[in-house]
Amino acid sequence: MREPAGQDEYGSTSPFDPDDLPTLNAIGPSMGSGNDFEKYAVAVIIVFGALIIGGLMAASMTFGHRNGFLFALGGATSAWISGNALLLDRPRIYALFVGIAALMLIASTVTLIS
Repeated sequence: MREPAGQDEYGSTSPFDPDDLPTLNAIGPSMGSGNDFEKYAVAVIIVFGALIIGGLMAASMTFGHRNGFLFALGGATSAWISGNALLLDRPRIYALFVGIAALMLIASTVTLIS
């Protein structure tokens, strides 16, 4: 016996009608294909966090530049937030925090050079 629209056999409600499922998949990306945001977010977190920012923090600590270390720490935090924004499918927030991270990392590099 078919359940009323919006309910499954367990009584939970769904905002989608089961008959509309092929139409919904045709409109947006289906699960498992074309949705690689998670891979890009992990790549952003690893590259920014481990390689670039870790190196800037270590160099700033070695040369005794407190401001450079704090700029690198701020860049690391911004990059981490941008990775999470990408996981949550917020491209504008992602772009904003990548820009903030880039500016802070440039500032950290400038403090090391001067």
